Parts: sequence; C-alpha cells; structure tokens
Amino acid sequence: MHTRNCGRRCLLRAWLAALVLSVVPALVLAQSTQVEWRGVERVVAFADVHGAFDELTALLRESGIIDAQNRWAAGGTHVVSLGDLLDRGADSRKVMDLLMRLQGEASAAGGALHVILGNHEAMNVLGDLRYVAAGEYAAYADLEPPAVRKAAREEWVLRNGPESIATFEQRFPPGYFGHRAALAPGGWYGNWLLGLPVAIVINDTLFMHAGPSRVLHGMALPELNSRYRSALKEYLAALNRLEQAGLLQPGDAYSARPRLAAERLALRTSGADSTPEPNLSTALARFQQADANPLIDPDGPNWYRGAALCREVSESDVLMPVLKQFNAARLVVGHTVARNFRAATRFDGRVVKLDAGMNRAAYKGRAAALLIDGERLSVRYGGEPLAQPLAAEGMYVAPDEIEDASVAVALRDGQVTVTGPRSPGELYVAVEHQGQRVPAVFIARSDAATRYELAAYRLDRKLGLGIVPATVVRDVQGQRGVVQARPAKWVTQGDVQRQAIAGGGWCAVEPQYQLVYALDALAGNEGRTPETLFFDADEWYVYVTGHDRAFGTGRHFPAYLKASPPAPGAELRRRLATLTEDNLAELIGDIVDARSRKALLQRRDELLELPAAAARRPAAK
Repeated sequence: MHTRNCGRRCLLRAWLAALVLSVVPALVLAQSTQVEWRGVERVVAFADVHGAFDELTALLRESGIIDAQNRWAAGGTHVVSLGDLLDRGADSRKVMDLLMRLQGEASAAGGALHVILGNHEAMNVLGDLRYVAAGEYAAYADLEPPAVRKAAREEWVLRNGPESIATFEQRFPPGYFGHRAALAPGGWYGNWLLGLPVAIVINDTLFMHAGPSRVLHGMALPELNSRYRSALKEYLAALNRLEQAGLLQPGDAYSARPRLAAERLALRTSGADSTPEPNLSTALARFQQADANPLIDPDGPNWYRGAALCREVSESDVLMPVLKQFNAARLVVGHTVARNFRAATRFDGRVVKLDAGMNRAAYKGRAAALLIDGERLSVRYGGEPLAQPLAAEGMYVAPDEIEDASVAVALRDGQVTVTGPRSPGELYVAVEHQGQRVPAVFIARSDAATRYELAAYRLDRKLGLGIVPATVVRDVQGQRGVVQARPAKWVTQGDVQRQAIAGGGWCAVEPQYQLVYALDALAGNEGRTPETLFFDADEWYVYVTGHDRAFGTGRHFPAYLKASPPAPGAELRRRLATLTEDNLAELIGDIVDARSRKALLQRRDELLELPAAAARRPAAK
C-alpha cells in the first residue's frame, strides 16, 4: 500500500515543499550564534506566554519595552523570552510574529530581544501536538489549500475506512496542515525556532527555559546550544526518512512513533512477497537513537524541573557546577508555574522562578516581567503600577501545597479530627486551622519514641532536608503521641514493593534516598523499615518517619547502612559541618542527652570522611 498510494501522499509532500519555498523569503532572519553578553545595563525577562498575545503586549508596554503601536521602545535594553510561546492559547502565531519583528527593531536600536527555545516550541517542531489549541490550528488556515486537505482526507479514508471521517476531522482540524508546514524545518516559523538557543548568559545571569540537569555537566555554553540544535535536526532528519518510507504517518502519536515504525517494518518484512527498501532497519535504528537523545528527554534543558521543584540540599550538587561552568551567579527559568502565581527565588537567590501563569485562561495566573538593573532584581506584574522585590520561596514538605511553617502551626494549634484507623497505634486525622486543612496521622508511642520523632524533625529542619514531615506532640483520644503531616495521597515503600507500584514525578528518587541514608546515619536510626519510608503518590517525593530507635550512643552507622554507606554531596557536607555541640544542645538538648549528642557528632564526622557522591547522569529513555 505504501507504493500504490504514493499519488496522494506525494501530492502532500510536493505541496509542503512548495509552501515552504513560498513562505520563507530569500532573506531569512539571521540567527546569531552568540550566546553570551557582558556589560549590559538593563535586562527584562518574561516567561511562558502560551499564546497570550494581549497579556504579553500589555506587560511589554507597562515595562517600557514597546509603545502603543507595539514597536520597540526600549533602546539598548536586552529583553529575554524564556520560551513556551506556543500551545494552550489561540494567538501563538501572533506572538511569534511580534517577537520576530521586535528582534530586528531591537537590534537596530542597539538593544536585543533574545528568544529561548521552550519545550513547547520543540514539541511543535518535532510533531508532539498534545497541547495545540484549536485556535492555533485555525490561525494557519490561510496556508492550507482546500485541495491539500481533500487529498489528506482521501488518503486517511483509504487507510482507515469511510467510517473514520469524523476521526480525521478531530485529529486534523482546519489549519492543521498549514500549521505543520509553517512549523516544519524549512517553514517560516520552524526555520526561526530551530535557530533559537536553549541557554544564554547576560552579565552574570544564566537564562534557560527549564533548568540544568547533570546531562549538562562539563559542557561549554556554545557546545550545549550546538548539541541541542543538532539533536533536534537529527531527530527531524531521521523522522523524515521513516515518513518517506511510509513507516510513520500523519496522526501517529509522538510517543508511539518508535514502536509504530518498528511494528510496520516488521509487518513489511514478514510477507512472502515482501520487497523492503534497503537500509530501513538502519533508518529505524537511527530514529530510535535520535529519539533517546538525553538533550530532548525530560532531563534536557527545556524540560528538567530540578531547580524549580526538587530539594535544594541535593539539587545544589546539580545546579552549582553548571553555574560555575557557565560563569554565572544565578539562573532564571520559566516552565514551572510559581506558587501562588508570584515569581520567587530559591537556593538563596541563585534561582529565579519567573513563570507566573501569563495565560490567564489556562492558568488563572498573571503576566510577570523580571527587571534586572545592575545588582537590583525586581518583578513587575501585569496591571500593577510598581515593581516589587523578589521574595524567597518558602519550604514546602508535606503536604506540598502548604508552606511548611504554616503546616507546623496548624498541627500545633489546629482542631484535630480523626478520620479513620490506619494501623495499631496509628490514626488518620485531619487538622483544621484558619481555613487550611492538613492531612496527617496520629502516632501513639512511648514518651521516648515520641520525643525522638520530634528530635528527628528538628534535626531535619536544621539541615534543611525536608524529608521528615512537620511533627508536633499532642494528645488525641486520650493518648499521647505525635501528629505528623502527610501528603494528600501517599504510599509506603512496603506498598510499592507489595503492589509493584511504578513511581513518577520530576525529582529523581536516588538523591532523595541519599538524604534518608544521611539522616539515618547521623541519628543512628536502627529502626528503618519499608513501612517508615513513604512517597507522595502524585509527585513521588520521599519522606520518612519511625525514629523511635534513633539517637543512641553508638558511634557507628546503623546496621543497614554498613554494607552500602551514604554518599553525601557537597551541599549536604557543608550543612553537616555546621553542627556543633552548642547548636545541637540548643536544638535537641531537651530530648537528647549530652552523651547521645556526642555520638551524633562522631557519626557526623564519619559521614564527612566518606567519599564524595559520584556524579550521576540520568539514564537515556
């Protein structure tokens, strides 16, 4: 069939080639290979437009970047778009047209408009269309001749039957083929997007869409941008080869492409009269390798969320080497909508989260512009007259939706309601306080066990680990014990093992385990079991409880860690080194006696003598 039906398919290809030539002018907007600028007086950045043209233009006018006619008005200012211009909003084409024009105007005025490639731009170029809004397709209807749409429908019906016409209209709404042509590698927008960087440095600030994973360790900034662009182009070249051979077809789900191509090749080569084209196996292998490139995987620079979501004590070991190798003091990212739709800092100001949900229809958020004037950073929100200082994001543990300090106050002062039994000596409870509802458990234990659970919580917060949920001592139903916060949905490690539950989430589990091992080693916890380690069932954050056998006088690690001791990273080592007899006495002296505190410091010293954590690269998918 792949040969017999080439007429219609070849018509589509010929139209695509002709359209590309018609929409790309002879003089294509030049894409600079420069990725670093120093000595810039003023920088303004915004993130994640998602087709919100009106919100973007209002923000740029309020920030003095454009005038009432949407023309460049910022002189020598450098403006940075952090990506995700596309998807979820109908006006993404208007957004691209605006920014492409402003790039030229800014350059003529002695300024610059830098557009960083986001994951949604890459998705559209590669053909991952899960989040394209119907209005976005409709905006390209002028590029889609009726004859082309008719040929595509006939080809679809021939392959899938007359009853599939409704499915065709759903999968390929009006404007779909114009959209795909314009965003193709040679199309007007596709050509522009493929020339955009994924990371730039201005003065001492690194700008990326998502953030750096260990995949980036050791790369120079120009190398990162070159390799990322090559990864996209290699994928597209390999995809084109399989489409030409009929092993991939319009409408194939992006994530299913490697499997579908392999299945179709297997069917084609299994028949007795099959005459497969040569080298298709090689072409398939090339595509599979391109698809598995870690730069375009979830650990790539426009997907990875570690700097925005993961625990700072372990993520610092990923972030700091990249800032150093790129000669930057801070990182500014979009991609992850900031809590409460307000830009915030993490890592003592080294990370700025700027995505405040500009597309109100999609996120109920607001437009935000980061203003960098010398050493002064502030943020301006759309519709607000004055810029505001950036605030630090608080600590969020369990539940992840409420700031940890508020959780602790609620557990201490709130109304406890028992919602059901959990296990012997444990109850599910909910704590209500000032309109907040905190899921928790009540654990009835001996006085010593209760106090040690509280000591583990205090030690965790002293080190900034965030793996022991907020814990308070309270009486519930006439029993003494601890009330300890929990995620809204959670499972124990025992549940995971018994039910073979597959994990998920953006933060790798192994670095979180290392925090557990380090805390257990420090506290001398001999009681760790699969039932005392648990996970947030949505985000897969790791938490621990069960410290009733901790804080003894032994000088060595718990038995379960002797064969495979922890591998503390640089930031954890720094924090461990801050512990002293004096601050431990102040922190837990009412719970843990002097002899046990001395043993804790001896175990700390043993931790610091261990080899440093090896650099771990995420595995390819």
